[in-house]
Amino acid sequence: EIGNDWVKIAECNVSQSGIYIAKSGFVKLAHIKTSISEAVSEIFRNLKLNKQNVITYLPRHLVTTRILEFPSTNPKEISDIINLQIGKQTPYTKEEIVFTYKVIDTKREGYTKVMLVIVKRNLINERLNALQKAGIRVDKVGLSSEGVFNWFSAFYSSLPGAKSPETVILVDIDSSYSDFLVICNGKLVFTKNVLIGANHLIEELAGFQDKFIEELKHSIYVYQEEGNGPKATKMFFSGAAINVKGLASVLSGKLDMPYEIINPFKNADNDFKFISVSSILGISMKRSALDFDLIPNEMRIKKLMEEKSKNLTIMGVLFITIMMMLSLLILINIYNKNRYIAQLDNENARIKTESDNIERMRKSIILIQDRIDAKGDSLTMLDYLYKILPKEICLTSVNIERKKQLTIRGLASVMSDVFKLVTALENSPNFKSVKNTYIRTKKEENAEYADFEIVCFYEE
Repeated sequence: EIGNDWVKIAECNVSQSGIYIAKSGFVKLAHIKTSISEAVSEIFRNLKLNKQNVITYLPRHLVTTRILEFPSTNPKEISDIINLQIGKQTPYTKEEIVFTYKVIDTKREGYTKVMLVIVKRNLINERLNALQKAGIRVDKVGLSSEGVFNWFSAFYSSLPGAKSPETVILVDIDSSYSDFLVICNGKLVFTKNVLIGANHLIEELAGFQDKFIEELKHSIYVYQEEGNGPKATKMFFSGAAINVKGLASVLSGKLDMPYEIINPFKNADNDFKFISVSSILGISMKRSALDFDLIPNEMRIKKLMEEKSKNLTIMGVLFITIMMMLSLLILINIYNKNRYIAQLDNENARIKTESDNIERMRKSIILIQDRIDAKGDSLTMLDYLYKILPKEICLTSVNIERKKQLTIRGLASVMSDVFKLVTALENSPNFKSVKNTYIRTKKEENAEYADFEIVCFYEE
């Protein structure tokens, strides 16, 4: 909700015990230093809220409602009559307003009573543009009165001894205005705005108490004259009413019916005690079945076009998927045929394959025998050699005759390194008869080194 003095954002969840606010952001407009779009975007970002399929709603004081009665019960005729009569219900042209309606009663005499809701188009566009700039996709534009009604219906049904046919009045007190609702037979049959809210009552209770009572009595009179409904038996006060000190004493003895002050939001933060969250809770309860939707027709058409485009895209993807599946089936069929041909080729070569298998088995036996006696294997000898080889020696060649002689040639910085290698080979249990065949001193490019050759035998 983007109201005159507060921005209210909430994500509500439904559990077995009822509906509750999981995440919320309530900010006074006076505290917002940036644009509404930036402030709303920041709240969504901080709360990690989904920006898709969001429902916004208009506060009751921004809309005009009319209770009208038409001599028809045909929905198409009623819609046509409203389209013809809408210009008489407001001083604005049809292009300057957005309107919607709901049937609240159908009489036996063939008459239908409807509640008509009218709002200036610019009020909706301002809010929708701000939300759009914040990257939020709005699904519906509701009315706060319907949200309050939805919440109260759930609350009232839980009261002991509550009777559905009973006519009751609900006054939901918000920060700067109050919403006066009449509920009859479980239906919202009347709503009126009262421009006195918690801000007025808590700051100057004595100055506004008489005016508040007068507004309530006047609203009851308007309901009986305009709505022509049954007399209410009880009045409820919700929203911020529970936190307005002295309200009970103001109401006592000044209303012609019993009253009760109820609290829709227990354990609220002190900063939010003087605003109403009834509408947010109620809108969330029946977000998919709201009677009032004030989203402009052009946006509704745009949304339908986007949905059609989305559906066409889905159909295109499905078509491509089907074609890919058919292609895959054809490829599988080709593969199976090629596989069958390969099987025939394999069968024709069966005799040759068996002989090849015998030959491979013979070679495998020889290989296994060699591996069983791997002590004299070349890799094993190299492993023994490099484990005892000094780091200062660089080998230039290693010649291994299987189970016989090992000839080592290499280079060393000094002759003593060669002697170290000879000693290491003699001390190794894997080598015997170590002999230094030759050792020569060479000089190249001002560098002197020892060239050597060692011959030894290794143990089998």
